[in-house]
Amino acid sequence: MLDRPLKIAVIAGEVSGDLLGADLIAHLKTMHEGPVELVGVGGEALEAQGLKSLFDFSELSIMGVTQVLSKLPRLIKLISWTADSIVAARPDLLLIVDSPDFTHRVAKKVRQKLPDLPVVNYVCPSVWAWKEYRAKAMLAYVDAVLAVLPFEPAVMQRLGGPETHFVGHRLASNADILRVREARKARGVRAAGDKRTILLLPGSRGAEITQLLPVFGEAMQEFV
Repeated sequence: MLDRPLKIAVIAGEVSGDLLGADLIAHLKTMHEGPVELVGVGGEALEAQGLKSLFDFSELSIMGVTQVLSKLPRLIKLISWTADSIVAARPDLLLIVDSPDFTHRVAKKVRQKLPDLPVVNYVCPSVWAWKEYRAKAMLAYVDAVLAVLPFEPAVMQRLGGPETHFVGHRLASNADILRVREARKARGVRAAGDKRTILLLPGSRGAEITQLLPVFGEAMQEFV
């Protein structure tokens, strides 16, 4: 047992990552006998676990080339600032959660200055869908990957990426979703003429919701 708090650096760049990271930290706290100290970037869920975010992570909620270019100087500054803050904190572990455009750049900088710091990537990048070369490139700055999809460990192994473990997705145990599933089972086969329920998932970032939800709404008009 450590004679000091276990210090974990955690970086989440959007709401979904904030929730996933908070779940993981909460479970780690039940496994660790002593106190846990957090440093890094996150939202309300991680802050509820004790994190004081280095900045408002809504600044990372951007979408599209135009937004990225307009905020590029600020993003570059935030990447360096976050990495420098983590290095100065000397954590026992760096946990990066999704949002690879930001979190992986921070991890690369931290690895350069703290080469022995373990780095865990929660949510495997979609290397099975595009840019397969990213899997092998991650070996330089990621020690382990926690995947939310069951086929991802095999994909990462095939592509020569870091050791990857399937841990499941938080939505699989979400009480509201489980209730909906049970209700659907109880309802049985949908009869002709019954109302349909369509689930829309535009994303967790503010920009995604603002820009995509109207398009989703237009598409849904084809079904009603």
